Amino acid sequence: MKQKIINLLKRKKDQPVGIKKMQKDLKFSDRNKLLMDLRSLIDDGTVVSVNDKYLLVEGENFIEGVLDLKTAGYGFLVREGIAEDVYIQRGKTLDAFSGDKVLVRVVNQSGYGKTEGEVVKVLKRALVKVVGEYYQGAIFPKSGTQNVFFKVTNKPKDLVDHQLVSAKIIRYGRQNVVDCEITEILGHRDDPGIDIIEVINRLGIPEVFPDEVITSLDEIPEMVADSEVVNRRDLRNELIFTIDGDDTKDIDDAISLEINPSGNFVLGVHIADVSHYVVEESPLDQEAFQRGTSVYLADKVIPMLPRKLSNGICSLNPGVDRLTISCVMEITKTAEVISYDIFPSVIRSHQQLTYGECNKILDGYVSEAITDSKIIENLKLMAKLAQILKEVRIRIGSIDFETIEPKISFDYEGNVTDIKIRDRGVSEKLIEEFMLVANQVVASDSNAREYPFIYRVHEKPDQEKLAALFQFAKELGVVTDIPKRPTHKHLQKLLLDVEESEYDKVFNTLMLRSMAKAKYFEHNLGHYGLAFTDYTHFTSPIRRYPDLLVHRMLRAYRFNTPTIDTLDHFHGVVPKAAIQSSLTERRAMLAEREVEDMKKAEFMESRLNQVFEGVISGLTRFGMFVELPNTIEGLVHISTFPEAIDFNEKQMIYLGISTRTVYNIGKKVQVRLVRADRQLGKIDFVLA
Repeated sequence: MKQKIINLLKRKKDQPVGIKKMQKDLKFSDRNKLLMDLRSLIDDGTVVSVNDKYLLVEGENFIEGVLDLKTAGYGFLVREGIAEDVYIQRGKTLDAFSGDKVLVRVVNQSGYGKTEGEVVKVLKRALVKVVGEYYQGAIFPKSGTQNVFFKVTNKPKDLVDHQLVSAKIIRYGRQNVVDCEITEILGHRDDPGIDIIEVINRLGIPEVFPDEVITSLDEIPEMVADSEVVNRRDLRNELIFTIDGDDTKDIDDAISLEINPSGNFVLGVHIADVSHYVVEESPLDQEAFQRGTSVYLADKVIPMLPRKLSNGICSLNPGVDRLTISCVMEITKTAEVISYDIFPSVIRSHQQLTYGECNKILDGYVSEAITDSKIIENLKLMAKLAQILKEVRIRIGSIDFETIEPKISFDYEGNVTDIKIRDRGVSEKLIEEFMLVANQVVASDSNAREYPFIYRVHEKPDQEKLAALFQFAKELGVVTDIPKRPTHKHLQKLLLDVEESEYDKVFNTLMLRSMAKAKYFEHNLGHYGLAFTDYTHFTSPIRRYPDLLVHRMLRAYRFNTPTIDTLDHFHGVVPKAAIQSSLTERRAMLAEREVEDMKKAEFMESRLNQVFEGVISGLTRFGMFVELPNTIEGLVHISTFPEAIDFNEKQMIYLGISTRTVYNIGKKVQVRLVRADRQLGKIDFVLA
C-alpha cells in the first residue's frame, strides 16, 4: 500500500491530496490502515502533511534550512552557502521556532522578488529546554525568546514565584505557547551565585560528572608506576619547570631550555600525557568529548576532566614524576626550527613558578620565591628566545592584537570586590611564544604525513569588511590611502599607527570583528591571524579536547606504525571532534562573557549616581557605548542625550544638532551611572 500511495502522489505532483480523495483514487476502504501507512511515510521523511493533505517530498520544491523567525510572525529560511533566503509568510511557519532546522516547500515567487515557501516539517528543534524565572504558572527566560509563552504543566509542591527553574519542553504550540515540565528548581533569583547557575543550565554546560565516570576514576593511579615509564625518554634529571598563574591547579605544560654546542637554543615543551589515562571511547573520554573544554566562570571552574586527573596525576606538579609528551626543538638565533623531536617522556618538574614572581626577576628585581640561580639564568635565556620568536613572527605578518582582560576579585562569600586590568608581563608572553612554536611544529609534522589530523584554522577575512575598516580609518585621518587588497602588513601598520592613541582599542576591536572566527577543522587551511601555514592545539590536553585528540594521533602516527584501520578510524573521528570542539568552545566563550558582564554589573550596583570618566567605544543608531579604564562598559541611550543628535554612520560620529558637539569613538566623556542590572549584565550611563 505504501508504494501505491507514493505512486499516486507522484502523479499529483505538487497538488496536496486529502485522505478522502486518496481513498477514492486508490479504491481502498480501510481508512485506519491507510492512515497508518501515511504516518509511516511521514516518519521516514517520504511524505509531509500540509493542512491535512499529503505531499510527496521530492524535487527542487523541497529545501532544508534554518528558520529565522521575526517577532511579527513571518520569517526566512537561511541555507548554508546560499545567499538568497526563502521568505515565509506569517501563518506558514507551522509550529516551528527560530533556529529550528525545517523542511520548506517552495510555493511561488513573492511580490518582493523573493522565493516564497511554507514550513511543512520541523526536522530538528533548536529549543528543547528552557531556564528562567517561574511566576504564576509560566516561565520567563532572562532573554526573551520570540515572544514565546512558556506554560508550566506541572508544579512541584515546594515551588514558589520568583524561583529559577529548568524545564523540558513537552509540546510546541502554533500560537507561540509552549508546554513545559519543570525538571529542577535551581534556587531563588536573589540567591548568591544564582546568576552563574542560571547561565550554566541555560547553555547546557554539564557540571556534574556521571556516575560511570566517577566509578572509572578508581582505576586511575595516584602516582606514576615504574612500569609506566618503560619506553619513555627519562627527563627527570633535566632542569624543567612550570610557569602559571598564582591559583592554577591544572598544569598542562612545562618548559626547558639550553644552548647546544652549535650555539643554538634547544627548547623543550613538555605537555601532560592525558591520553595515557583517558582511553578512547571510555566513559572519561565520552564525557570529555561532550564537554569539549574547561569553562572558567569568574571564580568558578567547570573542568573538562575530573579533578583527580586535572589537579592530580595529569597536572605537572613539582617534585613528582609525571608522564608527558615532549616536543624538543633546535632553534637558531633567527628563530628557525632546524630540527625537532616529538616523543613520550617522563619528567619531574623542579619548581612551580608563577607569572608574578617570574616577572619580578625579568624586570630586574629580586624574588623571594625563586632563589635557584640556575632557574634565574634559565628564565633570562628564555626571555631572550621569546623576544626573538616574537620579532620574527611579527616580521612574517602575524597580527599582534592587544587584548585587554579584566581581573575580577572576590571576597570569601563570592561578592565582587574589585575589577582591574589583568597585567601581562614578560613571562606570560614568554609562555605564549613557546606554546605557539610547539603547536606549529606538531602541526607541520603531522601535515607532512598527510594522515587524518585536527588543525586550528583561521580563514582569510572578508575583503569587503577589511575595505570598510580602512575606509573608516581614512575618514578618521588615520590613513591616507586604502589598499586595494589589504594584507597582513597593512593590518600590522594600521595597528602600529594607532598604538597608544585614542583609537588604539577601537581598531583592535574593529579589526577582530572583521576577521573570521578561528575553529577546529580536519583540513589544514592555515592560520591567517598568526600568519602560520600549519597550526594546531597540542599544549592543553587537560583543558581542551582537540589537544587530547592530537596526542592520540601522535601516538598512533609517530610513536607507532599506523595501520589502514587506524587511519580509517581517525578519518571518521576527526570531523566530528572538530565540529564538537568548535561548538563547545563557542558555548564556553558565551558563558564566560555573560558571567563577566553580570559580575561587572554587580560591581557597579553600589555606585549608582556616581560620575566616571571613560572613552566612547562604540556608536550605534540607538546609543553610544562608553568603556571605563577597568573594561566596564555601559550604554548611553540616544534618548537621554541633552540635545538632538545626527548620526553619521560613514564617519562613525554623533553630531549635536544645536551645539555641534562631536562624539567620536575614542573621545573621553564624563558619564553618570543610572542603572546596573546584574541579572541581565547590563549597565546604563547618561552623559554627566
